Amino acid sequence: MMRYRSHNDLEVSEVGMGCYALSGSYGSVNPEKYKSVLNHALDLGINLFDTAATYGEEAEKLLGEVVSPIREDVVLSTKIGMGEDGKTSLAYEDVKNACEDSLDRLSTDYIDIYLVHFDDPETPVKETVKALEDLKQEGKIRHYGVSHLPTERVKEYLKKGDVSFCLMELSAVSRQSRKKLLPLCQEFGAKAIAFSVTGRGVLSGKINEDTEFDPSDIRKMDPLFKKERFKSALRISKKLEEIGKKYEKTSTQVAINWVLSQEGVVSALTGPSCELLPAEAGSFHAHLRF
Repeated sequence: MMRYRSHNDLEVSEVGMGCYALSGSYGSVNPEKYKSVLNHALDLGINLFDTAATYGEEAEKLLGEVVSPIREDVVLSTKIGMGEDGKTSLAYEDVKNACEDSLDRLSTDYIDIYLVHFDDPETPVKETVKALEDLKQEGKIRHYGVSHLPTERVKEYLKKGDVSFCLMELSAVSRQSRKKLLPLCQEFGAKAIAFSVTGRGVLSGKINEDTEFDPSDIRKMDPLFKKERFKSALRISKKLEEIGKKYEKTSTQVAINWVLSQEGVVSALTGPSCELLPAEAGSFHAHLRF
């Protein structure tokens, strides 16, 4: 049975679904299969779905199409994308326009969690915060937060804005956020939504030194899958597998449980690929307690 955690007026499933795979970063995208995965997630009680404008127009459209009939039962998280010139822009008007575009693609009147995706050093934080606060006042977003920003920039947003959530990479093989971002969020009352909680699959027990990735797969370039760091990740994966056997759980379940056990984390995003059929979506069954 799915469990939920609350922050402010949102109740989110402890296991959420990240839709990064729709960007094609892990290989080809099959929209119909992905819809099946989304619906399977809903059947299991997952209510938090995270996407982004930069994943491509179809990413938000496809998610919106699936959840529209039950919009009030789900928590939609998306991110501010690029300005009209193709560069990251967090200027007031660009933030407002980006939100309108995402609302249209998601087929919704409001976004539950609107995240600053990447930093824009040219725009003062207070200007971006003003745009986000105005969007809240207009009822177009319920909460806002930050994601792929330098730690000092995150701190600035926490000080100057009403940041509710911080999206961060966190796993047993990527623990930097545990030392830096989590304590910072706790200091200012923000909660963490973790992504890449299985180390982009390396902690699933299905990847080894002989695994070959699709040429378009981002893991072909990811430092985590190179040399000594990859060997270390595989050793950690093996250890999680051993722990799982003791409790009759998979290494994926143990990996996600490790993330959920960190203070300040409200949800761990799983990100099945587009080729993953519902019957194979084992990462969704990661809801466990020891």
